[in-house]
Amino acid sequence: MNIYVKLAEFSIIETKRLLLRPFDLKDAEDMFDYSGNPENLKFVFAPHLSLSETRFSIANDYMKSPLGKWAIELKSEHRLIGDIHFVKISDKNQSAEIGYVLNQNYWNQGLLTEALKVLTEFSFEQFGLKKLILLIDKENIPSKKVALKSGYHLVKKFKGTNQYSKKIRDFEQYELGKNDDEIYQKNSEIGEI
Repeated sequence: MNIYVKLAEFSIIETKRLLLRPFDLKDAEDMFDYSGNPENLKFVFAPHLSLSETRFSIANDYMKSPLGKWAIELKSEHRLIGDIHFVKISDKNQSAEIGYVLNQNYWNQGLLTEALKVLTEFSFEQFGLKKLILLIDKENIPSKKVALKSGYHLVKKFKGTNQYSKKIRDFEQYELGKNDDEIYQKNSEIGEI
């Protein structure tokens, strides 16, 4: 089955603490809380300068083509705290690159790891993907920790151009394959993923 049909079937994914769901314009204030903070976005994208810029981003970057893009809602607070999405999908290679951002007020609570683990599980078990990729700036230590805690492996280091700053940066590529990772298999069997 086509991956986009599967993505449409799973537009909402729930974990113990999180709801991964489509974006809504009502998320603008919560998103601006982190998208307007340059420290929070150091490795992600240029900070938004106004709430109207955030509303524009939600409408154009998330709502216009919503498949494979989820708002991360903290269920206990009923508020948006970040997002997780497929940056690129290769139907042919059955692979995808994942990107994510989390409001720094919610760092160090395992929330982004929880979101990445559930998206990893759905990617392999529901979407039919065989390999997932994370491209992380070498200096983005918190993001690398999330990748490693989620079972991803460092496979390569390279220089590349940051798509927002246009500066040459050092990047690390982390990958996880459905059939080649004992951690994924073990965690899946005991229900941790």
